[in-house]
Amino acid sequence: MTRDIEELIRAAQELRADQAPPADRVRAALPRRTARIRKQRRYGLAGAIVAAAAVVAAVTVPSLALRDDTGIAATVQPAAPGTAPTSAPASPGVPPQEPVPAEVGLGFRPTWAPPGFAEHIRMASAADPGDGFGPVLRRVWKQNVGTGDPWTGAELSLSVFSEMTGADIDRSGQRVDVNGVPGYYSPSHNDRKSSVVWHPAQNTVLLLSAGKLDISKNDLLRMARSVRPDTGVTGAPARLNWLPDGWITTSATVSGPSPSQWRAEFSAVKNQLVTDTEKQRKESKDGHLQATGQLSVVVGLTTDAPSGGTELTVGGRPARIPVRTDEAGKDLLYLVVDLGGNRLLTLVGSGAGLTTGDLRRIAEQVEIDPAGLDWLGR
Repeated sequence: MTRDIEELIRAAQELRADQAPPADRVRAALPRRTARIRKQRRYGLAGAIVAAAAVVAAVTVPSLALRDDTGIAATVQPAAPGTAPTSAPASPGVPPQEPVPAEVGLGFRPTWAPPGFAEHIRMASAADPGDGFGPVLRRVWKQNVGTGDPWTGAELSLSVFSEMTGADIDRSGQRVDVNGVPGYYSPSHNDRKSSVVWHPAQNTVLLLSAGKLDISKNDLLRMARSVRPDTGVTGAPARLNWLPDGWITTSATVSGPSPSQWRAEFSAVKNQLVTDTEKQRKESKDGHLQATGQLSVVVGLTTDAPSGGTELTVGGRPARIPVRTDEAGKDLLYLVVDLGGNRLLTLVGSGAGLTTGDLRRIAEQVEIDPAGLDWLGR
C-alpha cells in the first residue's frame, strides 16, 4: 500500500459526502458510487466479505487456523480474548452501519459473457447510511487477472442493488427491453464505458456496465438478457474475528485467476458523527457519519507493503513492521505476516487512534478457510 494518505482519507470522505439519495438519478449515480468504492479500495480502504457472524465467543477466541490449498490445517498460538466485529455504535439521528455479512446472496447471474471473459472478482459493500443505495454485490468478468490488485484492464460487471426500486432509476437513457422489463441503455461517449440498468424484481435494481472496453450494444444487451436468478451465496476465504471498538468492515473483495490463487481484501473504517451546517441540515439530516480511521486487510500471494522493517512473531508466525519515511506515507501503520504456503497477510491503516498493537491483535484473530472458490476463473 504505497498510496498517498491524503487520497486515502479523501476517498473515505467522498464515499459519505452525499447524505440524501438523488431522486431519479440512480442510473447516473450507481456508476459513480461503484467508482467511489473502487477508489476507496485502491487507497487501502476496501476489501472483502466480513465477519458479522464470526465464530468467536465472548470470553475465548479460537486459534488462528491456517488451511492451505491442500486442505491441511495448521494451528498456531491462541489469540487474545476479544469479540467479533459488530455494528458500529449508533449516533443520535444517524442509523447504525451494519457490516458486510459473512455470506451474501448472489441474487442474479449472467448465463452468457463475451468469449474470453470469466468471473474473477466479487465485491460486497455494506449499506452506507448516507447514500440510500443499500448493500451492493458486484460480480466482475475479465479476460485475465493477476494475483495482486485486480482492478486493471477491461471489465464487465453486474452490480446487484438489493434495496432499491424501479422508481429510483433514471430513465434518460435509451429505452430497451430486458426480458420483458424496461431497461435503459447508456452508450459510450468515446470513453469506453457503457451500461444498461433495469428493475427485474421487487427492491432490486441491476446494473450491467462495461469499463475500458469497446463492446457493442447488441453484446451488452445479450449479456443483460442472459441474466437469471441465482439462489447461491458467496463468502470470503478469510474472516476478521476482531476489530477495535467502533471499527466496522464496510466492504470485502475476493479475486484471483483461479481457486488456488485467490486474494481477499477487507476494508474497515471508524466513523464519527459530524455536525452539518444549517444549510446542510435543511437539505439532509442533523448530522452524518464521517470516517476518521481507515484500515485495509489483505490475504494474498503478494504484498504492496514496503520491504524490510522490524521483525517479530505474530500468532507464532514470522512478521515484520515496515515503515515509510516519505511525507505521503509516514502516518501509515503496516504489518506483514507470513502465513506459510507463500501466502501473506498485509494490514495497513491510519487514524482514529489505531496502533501497531491493534494490527497485531487483528492479525492474530484472522481465520483462513479457502472453500467455495470454484467460481474463480469460470
